[in-house]
Amino acid sequence: MNEEQIQALYVATLAEEGYRPKLDEDGDILFKAEGRTLYIRMYPEDTEYLQLVLPNFWKIESEEERENAHIAANHATRLTKVAKVFVTKANTCASIEMFLPEPSLFAKILNRSVAALRNGVEHFAEKMQDLESEAEDEPSEFGESED
Repeated sequence: MNEEQIQALYVATLAEEGYRPKLDEDGDILFKAEGRTLYIRMYPEDTEYLQLVLPNFWKIESEEERENAHIAANHATRLTKVAKVFVTKANTCASIEMFLPEPSLFAKILNRSVAALRNGVEHFAEKMQDLESEAEDEPSEFGESED
């Protein structure tokens, strides 16, 4: 199958599953799942490669938060099957990346892949909250307040 045929199959499968897919100007397939916008990046030079992306789900607002995000991303990637969580300049993204030599199998892996993305994001958020709580529990350089 060529890129256009695979793209059409993915769009049809997403529609059958109740998503509302649409194409962006690059030919990537966008759709919403659980209130979040995801996309499937198309690679014409490697039609067996599937990349499902949840972009920009956690905004990074400080250098300390960036450090914690790297720790949490590593934690989430380690715990979640197939999902990768990674830090960009100002955000955090998650992706599912795999080789899918038979595009017709997309229907069988779609919902589990979306769930794996959600799990990766949940593991990331939980670790970020743990790291933030640890930082709040640390005494200031002047020690604990006595009031």
